[in-house]
Amino acid sequence: MNIDWLNTVWATILSGGPIMVALLLLAFLLYRNVIGLFLFTNRLDARSVFMEQSQDQSHGAIQDFRDHLSQLVRTQLTYANVLIVAAPLLGLLGTVIGMLDTFKGIGAEAGQDTTKAVADGVKVALITTQTGLMIAIFGLFLTQLISRIYRSKDLQLLELEIETLKRKLPQ
Repeated sequence: MNIDWLNTVWATILSGGPIMVALLLLAFLLYRNVIGLFLFTNRLDARSVFMEQSQDQSHGAIQDFRDHLSQLVRTQLTYANVLIVAAPLLGLLGTVIGMLDTFKGIGAEAGQDTTKAVADGVKVALITTQTGLMIAIFGLFLTQLISRIYRSKDLQLLELEIETLKRKLPQ
């Protein structure tokens, strides 16, 4: 089994400086949340769950179930969105740190060491920026997909609610 790609990834992470640790933690928290929420919403058959779990099949019970489910999904999406916004900001912090290292290298006036210091500072700046943006972009796509799936599940419950109201109307 060839693990050269893993060594390359690890070297890139290490070359990004201390901000990369924070970005890795943020990515873990974000994707754990988003993948779990995706699996939950994708597998959810809201209508069946409500019918199995609720003794009361009234309009109010359906509405309460919809509200509870909506609150659960919105809370998780809000948490994910906070992490999505934080990712490029952490990348920007890495950019600032890398540029400070670059300017320090320029100010050192040590010949060959200056070139290496400048290159290392620019590398940190670019790697952290790229990582922060990649984390945010993929997270954004996933949260939009989850929102779309959830809206279809909520529509199932709304249709059930309408059916319940129709049954109560006089013929």
